[in-house]
Amino acid sequence: MKTMYRFTGIRKQLIMYYLIIILLLGITSLFSYYNAKIVLVKLNTIITDYVYLNELNNDVNNLMVGLEEYLSTKSSEALLNYYTSYNDLQAKSMDIPREAVLELEGMMLKNVGFMIDNLLLETDNAVRAKRERISSEYIAYFTRSNEISEYIKLYINNLLNDKLQKGSFRYDALNKNMTFISYSNLVIIIGSVIFNIFLVVIFTYRLTKPIIQLSQSAERVSNGIYDIEPLQIESNDEINILTKAFDKMVVSIRNHIDEIKYQAEIEKKLQEQELQNFKMKSLLKDAELKSLQSQINPHFLFNTLNAASQLAMMEGADRSSELIEKTAELFRYNLRKLEEPVTLADEIRNVGNYMYILKTRFGNKIDFYIDVDDSLLQVKVPCTIIQPIVENAYIHGLEDLEKQGEIHLNIRKTLQHIIIEVRDNGMGMDEARVRSIIEAEDATLLHKKHVSGIGMQNVINRLKLFYNITSINDVIEIDSKVNVGTTVMLKIPLSEDVMALD
Repeated sequence: MKTMYRFTGIRKQLIMYYLIIILLLGITSLFSYYNAKIVLVKLNTIITDYVYLNELNNDVNNLMVGLEEYLSTKSSEALLNYYTSYNDLQAKSMDIPREAVLELEGMMLKNVGFMIDNLLLETDNAVRAKRERISSEYIAYFTRSNEISEYIKLYINNLLNDKLQKGSFRYDALNKNMTFISYSNLVIIIGSVIFNIFLVVIFTYRLTKPIIQLSQSAERVSNGIYDIEPLQIESNDEINILTKAFDKMVVSIRNHIDEIKYQAEIEKKLQEQELQNFKMKSLLKDAELKSLQSQINPHFLFNTLNAASQLAMMEGADRSSELIEKTAELFRYNLRKLEEPVTLADEIRNVGNYMYILKTRFGNKIDFYIDVDDSLLQVKVPCTIIQPIVENAYIHGLEDLEKQGEIHLNIRKTLQHIIIEVRDNGMGMDEARVRSIIEAEDATLLHKKHVSGIGMQNVINRLKLFYNITSINDVIEIDSKVNVGTTVMLKIPLSEDVMALD
């Protein structure tokens, strides 16, 4: 903080230079302002009197015009104009001094004031007579008013002529004075400019010479040339400090070049190691997905084949063959690589196979409805993301339901997403159960009941990974009410490729 207020070095030179410039400009400006102020005051005196008399003359004219119009038409508009002019003229008349004076202009102006008073009285009498419809009186009043107004105009014109004559002499004197002032200002301004240019050249040369030397050395260093001689700059300001710091910096850079190269080699090795670690993580992830694919639920397989056997015994071989074929397609779909995307049409077909098996096992206990936007069937999505949601709807919502169960699969498009909605009318869940399903599923339930071995959490994680999404709320929403049902919505980002398919 102390160095901020020290009056030394470049700061001292700059302050001295700007103080000199400000002083010169201030003197020049004050001189011009003082002379201009005097001229404006004198001109204002001339113009003010002339404008005042001219306005007074116009007010008299307006008063007579308004009076004549009212006497002729007797309209309310003409009366309003008359009283407006009357009030304006009366206000100006009150400002006219009535004291006794010896000079001619003052006497004439005082007479004008008295005549205006008489004029206002006569015009007012004329208006009153007109209202009372006494034609002989208002004509007489109007005639006297007209005569008084002509005398007022004559006096005003004489005053204007006298003001104009005196003003012309005063203007000539001011004009001569302005010429002298203009030449004086010009000389002062030219002198100030020349002196400022001299100061700029001297100050700039002294300040920039060492800076140019320093910048040339800095440019050589920026080009990788560090073998430079120390700068020899003789000054007692901050540039000398900057030069010494620059010399130390060059030496420091030279000493740290090898260290930087060594650190670069270490960082390169670390990056290679990180790349190997990333590849290892990818391999582990692939192994994890393959492990999930291999988790076929034997309980589900046993029940399904048992149902197929019983159906074959009770009916012909056609339905049994179709059941076994749907089961085979379901298992074949679940054994495909999860990292390879599929179309929504494939996903819907797989869900249809799963629901066919369920309806075959449980008869008409479950109704399944599909409503899909056909323009979205060829959209690529991660594999096996809908069937686990539909299976969850059956396991958690409809398996123990006594009434007729319904599962609705709706796929539609919004402005930013493809919405995959699975809705059931099952048991429903409370908020705690919803959170537990989203955040971490029960591993025991996952292995015992899910046909694919892929549950809700796995679907969420793969969607987040596939679309590079961090927030769970941007992937899935669950709305559930106990004894009412559950709605699960998957949000697929709507990319430009998807839009091009419409």
